[in-house]
Amino acid sequence: MAPTLNHPSGVTFVEERPTNVDAATYYAGGDSYTRSRTYSTSHIHGYKPKKAPAFEEDWHLRPRRLSHDEKSVTGPRRFLIDVEETIRVVLEQEDTDGDFQISVTDAGPKMMALGTATSNGFKTFDIRGTYMLSNLLQELALARDHNRKRIVLDEARLTENPVDRLSRMIKHSFWHSLTRRIDGDGLEIITADPKNRTGRVNPRIYVPHGEPVMAEYYRKVAREKPHMKLDVQVLPEKPDDPSFVKSLNSKPGILALAMNEIDDGKGGKTLKGIPFIVPGARFNELYNWDSYFIALGLLVDGQVAMAKGMVDHFIFEIKHYG
Repeated sequence: MAPTLNHPSGVTFVEERPTNVDAATYYAGGDSYTRSRTYSTSHIHGYKPKKAPAFEEDWHLRPRRLSHDEKSVTGPRRFLIDVEETIRVVLEQEDTDGDFQISVTDAGPKMMALGTATSNGFKTFDIRGTYMLSNLLQELALARDHNRKRIVLDEARLTENPVDRLSRMIKHSFWHSLTRRIDGDGLEIITADPKNRTGRVNPRIYVPHGEPVMAEYYRKVAREKPHMKLDVQVLPEKPDDPSFVKSLNSKPGILALAMNEIDDGKGGKTLKGIPFIVPGARFNELYNWDSYFIALGLLVDGQVAMAKGMVDHFIFEIKHYG
C-alpha cells in the first residue's frame, strides 16, 4: 500500500484545466500543486532545492535555440514556480537595461531553468528566447496581482501564438486597466496627472454652461474631498470664443464629460461618470481620433456598452463645447 500523502490544508491539486484563459480565471483560488509519483511533502513545507543559476555557471556552454523548437514530451509541460523569487531572478538575469521588461535589446543569456511540476521542482527545463521569457515575466506579474505566492504555470501560456495572446490580453485585461471615469472617484487619479496642472495650480475642472446639476455635483465633491483642492469653473455659454479659448492657456484644466444619474443609496440621486477607454496607461483623457479606433476594437470584443458610452461622450462634447 502506498504511504499516506500529507499536505498543507487548503492545497488545491491541479489536474486538467484550460490554459489560454484570462488571468482572473487562471489564477483564481489559492496556491496550487500537482499530483505526481515524485511528490515531496518536504518541498511543499518549505524545502527548496538549491541550484546554481544558469547564468552563473554554464549558460554559455549550452547551445542557444529558438523557444519554439520541438520537444519530446508526452503531455503538456507545467512548471512549479515561486512567484517573488522567480521575478527577482528573471529581472536580475535578463533585464539588463533595467526597464522591468524583457526585450530584444536586453543582453541577458535569454535562457532560464524552471522546475517542472511533475517532479515538484527537482527536475528542470530550460525556457529560452525573448518571447517566452517576456511572457514568463508578464505571467508572474499577473500572478502577483492576484496575490499568488506559488503557482503551477502551463508552458502553453509561454508559447501561445502572439496574436492570440495579445487579443486575449486586450479583451480580458487591457480594456479594464485603460478604463477611466470623470466623477468624484475618477478625479482622485485624473487630477493628479501632471499633464492637467502644474505644481503651483490647483486641479481644475470646467463644467459646461447649462449643466447646473453637474456643476453642483462637482462643488459637492470639492467640499467633501478638500485634499484634492479642486477648482470648479463653469464655462461661458459660448466656450469656443477665440479670446476665451486663448485665456485658458494660463488656466489648465480638464473638461467635464457626460454623466448618468443614479441612486445614491440614501433615497436620493447623484451623478456618476460614464466610463471611457484611454489610448494608453499614461493617459487619463478622452481623445477623439484614438477613440474611433478604440470603439472599433470594443465592438469586436463585444464591449457594446463601453463603445456606446464613448459615443455619448462625443455627443456631450459636440453639444457643449462645439
